[in-house]
Amino acid sequence: MNHKNNCFKLPKYLLIFLFGTILLFAFHSRINAQYYVSVNGSDENVGSIQKPFKSIQKAAEIMVAGDTCFIREGSYRENVIPVNNGKQAAPVVFTNYNDERVIILGSERITDWKHHKGGIYKAFVPDIVTQLFVNRHRAFPARYPDFINGDMYSASDWSQVIAYSNGKAVFQDMDKPENYWKGAYCKILTGHKWVAHIGEISGSNSDSIQCDERSVPWNDYNPGIYLGKGKGYIFKHLHALDNVNEWHWQNDTLYYFPKNAATINSVIIEARTRQYGFDCTNKSFIRINNIHFVWSSVNFNAAANCTLDGGSVWFPTPFFYYDNSWVRNKGGDENYSIDHWDGKGVHISGSNNIVRDCYVAYSWGDGVSIGGIHNKVKNCLIENCNWSATDAAAISATGFGHKIEGNTLRTAARSILVHRFCDSTDIRYNNLYNCGLMCDDLGLTYSYHTNGGKSEIAYNWVHDNHASGTASGIYLDNYDSNYVVHHNVVWNCAYAIQTNKPAVNHEIYNNTVWNCANALWAWGREGTKVENQSVFNNLSDKPLIIGTIFKTNLTTSNPLFIDPENGNFRLHEDSPAIDFGTHIPGITDDYMGKSPDAGSFEYGGNERSAGSDIEIPDL
Repeated sequence: MNHKNNCFKLPKYLLIFLFGTILLFAFHSRINAQYYVSVNGSDENVGSIQKPFKSIQKAAEIMVAGDTCFIREGSYRENVIPVNNGKQAAPVVFTNYNDERVIILGSERITDWKHHKGGIYKAFVPDIVTQLFVNRHRAFPARYPDFINGDMYSASDWSQVIAYSNGKAVFQDMDKPENYWKGAYCKILTGHKWVAHIGEISGSNSDSIQCDERSVPWNDYNPGIYLGKGKGYIFKHLHALDNVNEWHWQNDTLYYFPKNAATINSVIIEARTRQYGFDCTNKSFIRINNIHFVWSSVNFNAAANCTLDGGSVWFPTPFFYYDNSWVRNKGGDENYSIDHWDGKGVHISGSNNIVRDCYVAYSWGDGVSIGGIHNKVKNCLIENCNWSATDAAAISATGFGHKIEGNTLRTAARSILVHRFCDSTDIRYNNLYNCGLMCDDLGLTYSYHTNGGKSEIAYNWVHDNHASGTASGIYLDNYDSNYVVHHNVVWNCAYAIQTNKPAVNHEIYNNTVWNCANALWAWGREGTKVENQSVFNNLSDKPLIIGTIFKTNLTTSNPLFIDPENGNFRLHEDSPAIDFGTHIPGITDDYMGKSPDAGSFEYGGNERSAGSDIEIPDL
């Protein structure tokens, strides 16, 4: 019997179909890879837990969607740049292993010091040094006069100066040879002290310096506001290096004046040479979990759906040089303002990125800088920012559709949260305090010339603005419009809520104001006005006098709060604010009793709080 003619034969097209199906199944059933990194590993290894890589970058170069990199305990001196994107259901994940402590450093240890002259030593460092740390404590850039008091928010040891619009600045009690400071830089905080200015010194005389290249607005733009008398110092010149714990870098050489010359090669001296520890520019679906960035930061520039979750960022922004002391805008570009701002902290632009459960602190610029659309900062503790006394803040936000929620933001030279050029953004449940430590005319929240697009500023605790003049809580400056400000508690400010003219379509509902000289205020040039500003259901100890439509606001010196001295502004059962208000759809829907209560808290209602619940990690 001939079996050959009885063989079953598949058609060619069916074979091709089956082969393709098998390949597709194999592709989708790929087991997501796990890679391991250890300071004791080798990049020649396979990246297993038994044979880990040495660098995170080695894993970042081969990881694809769905892969995870587990990082073992230790310090890594890297700027990690992922090569491939993740996917929505399969992100690329970098995380610590089993709660081990992982640190990414932006520094290199400096050894092999040689004597320069006097108390100064030097070492060869070819990379630009932006910060120096000795046994994990800051050393200070050399400057004149010396940095004595150790307070980054004090100008008490700066020199008295008078600044002019032609770039000249006269220093009190200075007597130096001609061009002694040529090539150095000058920083001044003068006039009304809105922001500090910087200039490159093109020449100097015994008591004055000339800066031909200088930041805006150290020029002819309104010198009556920005210039005149104030404070200043000179830096970035070897002549300024004359005191212990000062440093200076130039021409591939790092100079340092140690406290004890005998131990200079035994103490740990770290020079910051990298801005970022992770750079996810133009990447998508990258997750960074529980990593501590020390003397480095994270860059989500033009990124999408990337997440920084847990961990910390210490010293995100070193001293920076800027040509404009203000964040700038360019119409139609949600990223422009932040991308062109030199004081970026943790940098987020692009779309749908998240920074969550992070501690961020000690920045010359911003703590977190947000551009783009639909980005989030949630449950973070951000503090000690804007040492530069510019327009930087704990959070600076531009763009559209962001959510800034549940954060504790505190301690800054100027404002705490700047949301200029920021549309349709929710700022809610944050605890904002301790600002105005160097500058003036500012708010704990601050915006200018912005259509808020019904942005909500709501359920925040806003308190303790220390500026000497215009010290506002919620500050909607000139030409702002379309903000909804409700259920905030504002205390210990000169102006609780300020809506400078022209102001259009603001809604001010159910706020509690206490111990503020002015509960609701506005300033504007002659001929400008407040238009269509609704002011309902607010509770204050001073009259609310700015607005166009007023309804059921309660002004009383005895509102019967539970414990205002300790920040508890909930209502006692006998408070006159109970049932005093008017129902506002979408704002007071959850009221109890006959009518909504005046102020931020509904008696018997939700015991809400504001701010972050994370703890400060050890450095």
